[in-house]
Formats: sequence, structure tokens, C-alpha cells
Amino acid sequence: MREFFQTPPVFIEITRVSLKALSERGGIEMPLARAPDGTLVDGCRERAVEALRRFAGRKSWQPAVRAFCGISVHGVSTKKFSLPKEAVGELEGVLRLQIENEFPLPPEALAWGWVETSKDTARHEVVVAAVRRETLEYYDSILSAAGLSARFTVAAFARDCIFPEAGEFHAVLEPSQNHIEFATFQGRAPASLGILPAGADAADLIIKNIPVANYYLSGDAGETSILLGNLSKRASCRRAEIPAGPGSSAATQGLKNGVRAGFPFLWLQIKMEPAVSSFNLPRLDLSGVEARRWLLRGVALLVLLVAFPFAEAVLMKPLLEPKLDRLKSESLHFASLADPEMEFLQYLKQSQPPYLDAIYVFSKAAPQGFKLDSLTMNQRGEIQLNASLQSVQQVMDFRSKLIASGFFDGIVVEDQTPVVNQPKVVVRMTARWKPAAKRAGLKSLAPPLLKAKTGDAGKPDGKADATQTHPS
Repeated sequence: MREFFQTPPVFIEITRVSLKALSERGGIEMPLARAPDGTLVDGCRERAVEALRRFAGRKSWQPAVRAFCGISVHGVSTKKFSLPKEAVGELEGVLRLQIENEFPLPPEALAWGWVETSKDTARHEVVVAAVRRETLEYYDSILSAAGLSARFTVAAFARDCIFPEAGEFHAVLEPSQNHIEFATFQGRAPASLGILPAGADAADLIIKNIPVANYYLSGDAGETSILLGNLSKRASCRRAEIPAGPGSSAATQGLKNGVRAGFPFLWLQIKMEPAVSSFNLPRLDLSGVEARRWLLRGVALLVLLVAFPFAEAVLMKPLLEPKLDRLKSESLHFASLADPEMEFLQYLKQSQPPYLDAIYVFSKAAPQGFKLDSLTMNQRGEIQLNASLQSVQQVMDFRSKLIASGFFDGIVVEDQTPVVNQPKVVVRMTARWKPAAKRAGLKSLAPPLLKAKTGDAGKPDGKADATQTHPS
């Protein structure tokens, strides 16, 4: 899903004579024609913008494509600063002061960045690289016109990512027809960069000006073969094998490898984050026309925010009133249909004979050994019960419990007959349940279905009654 909304990143190398771009879709490269001031001629700039736009493949609804761009070392200066440990918390401010002292241009006129190369308990080593801000702003305008959001570094630093086996102190060289770009590294951190002239004595110049333990060459095999042979005789030297294809170079491949691995490149920032400043309304300068215009816009926006809820109520009232009236009429119509049905259902519920309640009371009052032979009830509340109990005393206790329940009126033992040679008394009883108005105050009754599921709630321990009833 993420790839659907965001196209793959593009890795670009810009030199004085060419532009190379590489991505997952392939690569392109094109020659660059420059004017005397270093900018591209009009036709070349337009061709470069159009070629990069087609190559990036960005749709109109997609965000700008990320571009990681390496520039030539021409015009780039580096300095190494040793800062006290206390300055790390305000590193940018301290570096601005150092740049003002060490560079010919102020920090505002430069696109610069830094990377920490070493840390110890007392000092921090920082390498700063800087280039004229106009240079990167010009490149950024070309890439922005092509739909790219670019981050810039020095191509010589990016080439180190194609040598993962590089030693502690080494140099990466990129020979060309007229010059040799180089960058030195201490571990994986950049130390310095520069340009040496190409020629027959290039190996001597390299040994003299770049005293490192290991040399790594990148670039075209034809341009590096002679230099590789000369350097190999005097120092440890090897050449990188760069995949062939359009847009493939040591810088673009190094950017690709480093970005994927999360390598901390030295990124050149065109605009540094502004310093935090306090807002002082009395000192606000309103003498300018533009400042007064923005103030009026802010006041107008504040008025709109305050008035919007009230304006919304006034504007939406004509639209909501018909809907409210329709809801009220539908509610009244529904009530006219549902109220009679509800009254009828409530009447049925209130007039329903309490058969289950009566059986529940009988079950609660039945003693041990109680056997129900027959039970007859009608809607008028007349009840006739035939049962067998173990003794006359149980008959009296059973009748007393029924009277104490308050559910029945007129509990009469019509007949009780002892069975010869058996602890058994056959009983016939009649009763009548009380009217609904008199039963309404009874709280000892519970729904029989609920009792059957949860046990006897009347018992303190919540256990079911052990009494058994046996219908005939």
C-alpha cells in the first residue's frame, strides 16, 4: 500500500559534465551544457527537467519523489573542528561561530552540514562540509520542477559505501580525464576531500598528498587501469566493480547502498532550522504594508472562527426545520399505533392466571417425602390438590406454610386418610389464590424459571431446596 502512494527513491550524481540517475526502475544519464557562470543553458535545463520527470514516474496525486543527490567536490570545502564536550548540547550554534571564523563566507550564504567523527570524554571531533548556497538552490530548483524532493551530499563521500571492507584509514579515488576526486575516511567517517590533477605523475601526487594505508578506486575501468597499476606497486590499492548500465556509477550505487543501510551521510542543508525566538507584541513592526495585511488577515480569521457556530445555526435552520417537523409527525403516528398494542399486552400480562407462582409456592412448602398425585387449577383461582405425606403432622405443617406464604385464601383439608401399616397419609386439599391486588405486595415469590436455573434464592447459602415433588 505504501508503494502505491509513494514511488521508489531516485539516486542522482551531478558532475560538471553529466547527470546520472538510478532507481529500482533502471537508470538514465545525460550530458550537461553549462554557461560561463556554471548554470545550465536553457535548452539543457529543460531537457534535464523533462527527462527526470519521466524517469521518476510520479503521478499527479502522489507526493514528491525522494531524491538523494551527490554533487561534485568542485566548490566544496571541508574543515575539521575539535569541540569541547560542553558544546555538544548547542552544536549548531557553536559550529556557526566556527564557520564565521574559518570559512570565507558567512553561514547564511552557505549550504553546509556536519558529521561527528569521534567522541571521547573531553573532546568531540566534527567534520563540516560547505558549498555556496546558490549552487544547491539551483540544483534543487531543477529537481523540484521535475517533482523530486532532494537531499544533497558530496558524491565523494557516498562512494565509500561501495567498499564495505574498507580499513580504518583509507581514501576513495574517482579518476577522470582531467582530474581525480578523492575523499579520505577514518573508519566510516569522512575526514577530508579534494581534487588532484590527472596525468602520468598522478600516483606520486596521491602518495604525497594523501598518505593513507589503503586506496580504493572507482570509475571507468579504462580510466583507472593505469593509475591502478602504478598505485598497486607502491601501496595497497584495489578497484571497485560497478554494475554496468545507464545511471550506474560509484556515487549512485553508494547512495543506494547507504540509504538502504541507514548510513549517516553528511547531508548539506540549504536552510538551517531557524533559532527559537520569543514573540513580543509591543515590538511588532506594523509600518510595512505586508505586515499590516497579514495582521488584518489574522483578525479576519479570528472573527470567522468566533462567528462560524452562530452563522452555521442561522444558515442551517431553514434546512433542519422541515426535517424536525417530519420527525415529530412520524413520532406521533407511531405512538398512535403502538400505544393501543402496548396497553393490550400489559392487560394480558396483568390478567394472566398465576399458575406457575402457585406451583412454586407448593414446591417451597412441600415437606420431605411429599408426593403429588394430582393438581387442578382454573382461571377463577380454585385449586384442588391430592397428595401423599408421611404423617398427619406433615399435613398440618404443609397447610401452615401455605397460609404463611400469603398467596392463598381458604386453605381447607377436605380429607386425610391414613394408610394401614404404612407411614402414609392421603390428603385432599382445596384453596383459592388471592386477587392480584392482594398478591402485589408479596416479595417472597420469584419467577419459577429463574429459580430452576439459579437455585433457591431464599436460602442464605444459595443452595437448591432438597424437597422432591412427584406429579402423578
